[in-house]
Amino acid sequence: MKHSMFQTVIIGVFVVLAVGGAIYFANPPEDKSSELAGAVGKVTIWGTYPLTPDLTKFFADFNQRYSKAFSVEYRAFDPRTFDRDIVEGLASGMGPDILLLPDDLILRHSDKILPMSYTPQFGQREFLNTFVQAAEIYLHPNGIVAFPYAIDPMVMYWNRDIFTNASIPEPPKYWDDFKLLAPRLTKTDRAQKVVQSALPFGEFSNVKNAKSILSMLFLQTGSPIVYMSGDRPTVLLTKFADKQKNPAIPMVLQFFMDFSNPRKTVYTWSLSRQNSEDEFLSGNLAVYFDYASNYQRLKLKNPNLNFDVAMVPQFRDPETGTVKRETTVARLHGLAVMKSSKNQTTAFIAIRTLLNPENAERFAQVFDLPPVRRDLLANRPADAVKAVAYDSALRGKTWLDPRPEESDKAFRDMVEAMSSDRMTADNAAEFLNSRLVDLVTPYVPQ
Repeated sequence: MKHSMFQTVIIGVFVVLAVGGAIYFANPPEDKSSELAGAVGKVTIWGTYPLTPDLTKFFADFNQRYSKAFSVEYRAFDPRTFDRDIVEGLASGMGPDILLLPDDLILRHSDKILPMSYTPQFGQREFLNTFVQAAEIYLHPNGIVAFPYAIDPMVMYWNRDIFTNASIPEPPKYWDDFKLLAPRLTKTDRAQKVVQSALPFGEFSNVKNAKSILSMLFLQTGSPIVYMSGDRPTVLLTKFADKQKNPAIPMVLQFFMDFSNPRKTVYTWSLSRQNSEDEFLSGNLAVYFDYASNYQRLKLKNPNLNFDVAMVPQFRDPETGTVKRETTVARLHGLAVMKSSKNQTTAFIAIRTLLNPENAERFAQVFDLPPVRRDLLANRPADAVKAVAYDSALRGKTWLDPRPEESDKAFRDMVEAMSSDRMTADNAAEFLNSRLVDLVTPYVPQ
């Protein structure tokens, strides 16, 4: 197994500095018993991953192994109420030491997190060389606000029978291929109603993961959507960093919407269709976009469906025919130490220990996910489905969503306004940009 700089540094002793409470990685000691020096008592972790029998065993084995130093208690929460549970828990003084926090809540709760300061032994470069690129959202000017522990990249599920019946041997690798393939993969009845669709683009309410799909398209253009510029969360959707307009965003928005436009030759989707997941499971949708973790669930829901998994298509340069940077969107969960924790030293040691290769790999296996460490991703599995997940994890990116429930509404309003011809693609892009600016404003330092 390959060893990164992080693996060398991470086995070192955590030292708590008196000034500012900053914590850094020291050089690894010769006496390995000192790896856990300073750890004492129990730390609690709150997260949204369900406490399955396998996860229960993972933490039981973990605690048994490190019982002479410390223990970890994990509590699982409903993802739909987790945001509120965090606030209420902290208000009552009963909050956790560590949060296993989804990426779309990092910005919202960053004021409650104790960052780990950068050091000569472990700075931004070492962090990026150790973890998947999606984890770059955890790099803030004053340190690392969280360490990635779970990644779930978006992939493309495709119906083998539909492609075979259309004499198409493999799924498309590029988005522009759909302009030719959509008519071949779409079927209508005598009333010209669509009964088989190529892909579920152009609507919001019946497209599962619509916001994630649009985010993926935006990220593929090179837009970070929302990112940290210094200590300021910054919206960079419709413009480049140099303030020049980014023409790619309206273009990909129009591309997305064309598939629900009856006047277009690529028309294949409408509000009359069922939810995209249901259409796929019924065998009436050629490609469906969902996260890698849902593969087994789809198999269980329809064991007779003949489908496979592929990496999501990419936009290619029309002149060169090449892709500058292959990208998919990914869900990310990171381990973050709370400022309110009364056992911060042990909390950081627990994170360090959970992140060692053995524990990180086993946690990923519990939920059938690819690991977050690059050295583990280098061991590409022989299983074809898992290999796609590993490759997609390396290409995964995400963005700093300021308020998930409000940004969901902004994305929905944008798509529905375009669908009803109330906005052009340019207007819609500016509309979304403006809504996101309003949402990040409370997090901008005054």
